[in-house]
Amino acid sequence: MNWETLLNYVNGDCKAKEAKEVIDWAGEQAEHKFLLTYLERRKQQLEHPLKPSDIDEQWLRLLDRIFELPASGNKRSFLKHYRLVGIAASLLLFCFFGWLYVNSAKNAAGNTIQTLQSAKNAGGRLSLPDGTQVFMAPNSKITYTNLFNTEKRELTLTGEAFFDVKHDEHKPFIIRTNNQLSVTVMGTSFNVYARPKANTEIKVATGLVGITASNKSHYLKAGQQLIYQLNSGQITIKQVNAQEASSLQNESLFFNDNNADEIAEKLQRWYNITIEVKPSARKRARFSGEMKDTGLDNLLNGLSYATGLKYHFQNPHTVILF
Repeated sequence: MNWETLLNYVNGDCKAKEAKEVIDWAGEQAEHKFLLTYLERRKQQLEHPLKPSDIDEQWLRLLDRIFELPASGNKRSFLKHYRLVGIAASLLLFCFFGWLYVNSAKNAAGNTIQTLQSAKNAGGRLSLPDGTQVFMAPNSKITYTNLFNTEKRELTLTGEAFFDVKHDEHKPFIIRTNNQLSVTVMGTSFNVYARPKANTEIKVATGLVGITASNKSHYLKAGQQLIYQLNSGQITIKQVNAQEASSLQNESLFFNDNNADEIAEKLQRWYNITIEVKPSARKRARFSGEMKDTGLDNLLNGLSYATGLKYHFQNPHTVILF
């Protein structure tokens, strides 16, 4: 949902087509309806048009209601109340665009732990028992136990994955990363990049997401990205294209006025390879556009045609751009 459209609707300043979009959106999930109701009540109380900041305020109240927090709860108490205590699931249904390694074991508490590992150079898609769809990047791992989908839905991620979470207002969906970040939602879609020794990134495609980092809670809406600096613990929130956030789901790479170094970084993440950028490559044209993943060779050929970049394979896992 475009939040400007939502505010225009509440303020009585939108077209019929936009009004229908808001009404349809409110009917999709219970928390959407709750949020819209809160905003409408807030508008009546203030007796003046709402501002974008009102969405954040009412979203916090909505979280309190959905998670049944005490009235005195604050932003910091929200996700702390729902910290991870176990990880993952039972029976899984799989459909693949890559390959996944599945391993089962038992932890000290006697719970069955399942580890889902995508191949080094290929991603995979899976469906969790609650209906949540997960699109994994290469060399990524999800771990969880048979406690999944009881009171809460909890898992850990190492690597990168896009989650299209099945709505369930009574069972929060929680992801923990290896640097102690916690991501909590009820039903939404977003991308998490959480590789060892790298900054963690969360990009939201649809809905609203709560994130706990360094004992503080942050809230992202569609079209926003949070970056957690590994060394300093600093948090940055900025705008991001929703298409870029859902790249794994769409099996497409999204470029937005990217130079050779930025293109190389995207390709390294996507294919889990090493790309060396020569000085001559930095003189090539910048590139914007969305490219379907039909293989690294085809993508490099397309980028070469669009930007003038040249390339060659030093070995199967290393590409030189010049």
